[in-house]
Amino acid sequence: MIRCLRCLKRGSIFAAAFICAYLINGGAAHAADFAASGSITLNGNISSLSGTFGPSTYDGNNGVISAGAFDFPQSTIQFGSGGDSQVTVTYQLVQTDTSSGQVASDGLAALTHATMKLHVIAAHTPAILWSVGTSCDFQPIDVVLDGTGAASGMDLVASGFTIPAVDASACGGHGSQLNAGLSGNQTSTKVHLEGDFTPPSDIIFADGFDLGRG
Repeated sequence: MIRCLRCLKRGSIFAAAFICAYLINGGAAHAADFAASGSITLNGNISSLSGTFGPSTYDGNNGVISAGAFDFPQSTIQFGSGGDSQVTVTYQLVQTDTSSGQVASDGLAALTHATMKLHVIAAHTPAILWSVGTSCDFQPIDVVLDGTGAASGMDLVASGFTIPAVDASACGGHGSQLNAGLSGNQTSTKVHLEGDFTPPSDIIFADGFDLGRG
């Protein structure tokens, strides 16, 4: 059994892991898009998510997840807008950077923080179609996902991240109404990545598990 022992300092885990991977197998797996599914909750209103994370690789020898990005197609969410009126929003959740990650030998997993934007494509009530323009964006949204990795996939969660408000005059003058349903920190998300994320057994990282997120 090959064992790579290292007292981790903030931000050093990936360098150590990749060196170990090179010594173990001399190469890396081909990058692929992992199917991603789950949901996001904004102010108590739930919307489903279905897309991909990638292109990325998972190395079971050291638990390293190479950098990739979430790609979610457009979806819809509904929220109340006073009285009995419901607003239906068509949006796309877009990651504007990339995230890498790690699965530890005990199965704990995490991705480095993801910067997202919520791009509103359209919005309407049962009676009125709102004109929201082409730059109705709630950003930046910083999300840190963690959870567990296993042979059956990776399950990640996050909560309490902030959706910044837009100006009242933004989104075709509907900024205040959209803020009421979309912005704030009453938020949560859960994502399942399909794939084999079996925790590494031959690599031991001393002094804990640190992705440099502090």
